[in-house]
Amino acid sequence: MLDCTASIVTYKNPPEMIKKAAHSFLNCTLNVELHIIDNSPTQDLKTQLADLSINYFFNGCNAGYGKGHNRSLETCSESKYHVIINPDITITPSAIESLIAFMDDNPDVGIACPKVLNTDGTLQYLNKRYPTVFDLFARRFLPHCLLPYLQKRLDCFEMKDVGYNSVTDVEFTTGCFMFCRTKVLKQVGGFDPRYFLHLEDCDLGRMVQKSGFRTVYFPGAAVTHEWGREPHKNYKMLFVMIVSMFKYFNKWGWKFY
Repeated sequence: MLDCTASIVTYKNPPEMIKKAAHSFLNCTLNVELHIIDNSPTQDLKTQLADLSINYFFNGCNAGYGKGHNRSLETCSESKYHVIINPDITITPSAIESLIAFMDDNPDVGIACPKVLNTDGTLQYLNKRYPTVFDLFARRFLPHCLLPYLQKRLDCFEMKDVGYNSVTDVEFTTGCFMFCRTKVLKQVGGFDPRYFLHLEDCDLGRMVQKSGFRTVYFPGAAVTHEWGREPHKNYKMLFVMIVSMFKYFNKWGWKFY
């Protein structure tokens, strides 16, 4: 059994970004395996990654984030842990080893997420409570001039009242880097394939919690995230986000505030 397997789903991401993410995972001291699932329209990326010891899969279409990671989960070697990694993630040295040690010591944890940093070393506030319609609407649609009036509410949603300095149970763990217990991930069936993108990470966390395992923030390990914030830049991706919101609330119940 491998110590850890991992998957990166990519769609038209720069090859150098993928290589950086891959190297940061493969450079750990453990017995690992990495899958790259390419949702891009062409498989040009394959030749760019020829020097890496990876498993490359070309989907031939943009099948979505969750479906891509599920393909890896179905084909990867047997492992104790499986990591969901965004293409824009760089893993700091010894982070994988630290996460494995933490998970070994806490068998009731199904998913652990590390401290996530910007490229300048500042903290990204990605721990969240279960979303309401108001929380998601305010973050995506309200003018910036109104956000200061809702700061206390938004800070609570991002768990700033709890803080980011200690191990904490988190209802909504970030999907940019999810360190999962493989047997638990397979037990819940991986990501719900009905989500194309967005909120599939919250949905997965809830399924893991429903199965009796904890989802936890572990600040003893860190990764760097080059955050793109696509829904804020692209109307098409904003529409995808809205569709995911309807799917999420239809599944878990509509909570408006």
